Amino acid sequence: MTLVEIAEYAHVSIGTVDRVIHNRKGVSEKTKKLIQSIIDEYGYQPNPIARQLKSNKPFVIGVLLPTLESGCGYYKALYDGMLQGVEQLMPFKIELKFVSFDRMIAGDAFIKSHQFFENPDKIIDALITTPVAPEEHMEIVSKLNGKPYVYIDTPLGTTQPLLTIAQNPYKGGYCAGRIMRMFQGSGTFACIRMYPSGYNLRERIRGFTEYIQKDANSVVLDELYTDFSDSGFYSFMQNLFEKHNDIKGIFVPHAEVNLMSYFIADQGLKSRVTVIGYDLVEQNREGLLDGTIDCIIGQRPEQQGADAVHKLYQALMLHQDIPSRIDMPIDIYFKENII
Repeated sequence: MTLVEIAEYAHVSIGTVDRVIHNRKGVSEKTKKLIQSIIDEYGYQPNPIARQLKSNKPFVIGVLLPTLESGCGYYKALYDGMLQGVEQLMPFKIELKFVSFDRMIAGDAFIKSHQFFENPDKIIDALITTPVAPEEHMEIVSKLNGKPYVYIDTPLGTTQPLLTIAQNPYKGGYCAGRIMRMFQGSGTFACIRMYPSGYNLRERIRGFTEYIQKDANSVVLDELYTDFSDSGFYSFMQNLFEKHNDIKGIFVPHAEVNLMSYFIADQGLKSRVTVIGYDLVEQNREGLLDGTIDCIIGQRPEQQGADAVHKLYQALMLHQDIPSRIDMPIDIYFKENII
């Protein structure tokens, strides 16, 4: 029974029931016994929504993401989704405390996470993060001391988050391999990435490679470049095509696929090289429309961010059961189905 129902059943005010439940003075022994007997017989279920609306204490969620400008705006889309989630839950008092790190600097995620534990202005009740640096994130969550955390964008099976919201990366890469074969059949294909770590990237490449290599006449090159200057990137790509001038397709398992597509178009290779990559950020949308990119696999970052906020609210503020994993759809975009 709710507080209102108990009051109606006992023919007393809601305030009287509230005083009995919280053991406050001002209620006769007879009324106390009556109200307690009703609670004992029917139970009492507090209304968590009303309790949250009355509370002046905000629910503070820490957000730890790579710098929002990185990933061609992909991480900004994740964070924008979280802001939308907070707005959708108004007037409940939910605050986001955002901290960014440079995923290209080893140890930066762990160092930046100290703000959640040492800065009084950043103390949090829960954490949302993307574990793109697996070893660092294992250390980070160990410092939460039992506070819940949610992974978005990529899973990390060596820890126990409250919830993981991510696409299945192996299946995404496998789909990319199937699409590449539809475009090109057999041949030599290159997986090109700029990040050495990240479980999701490794799994996408594994899925792509396993599908392509079902064909005994096909080869997959796994290539990593680390010089991010314009000249360094162009030198890397030129060397790659000089060594393997028979490359028929490129798969990029992250949002920076537009960099590869610019090179392919600039070198006059587009007529024979298929380009497939990840994430429908604006540069990749433009690449699809102008024909420099053939296919993009999307994973709905805004929805991931909003769902993370909503599920934390349901689990920790409403005390509702939530799933331990939400698998995002594998969205496949070509020029013809871009809106």
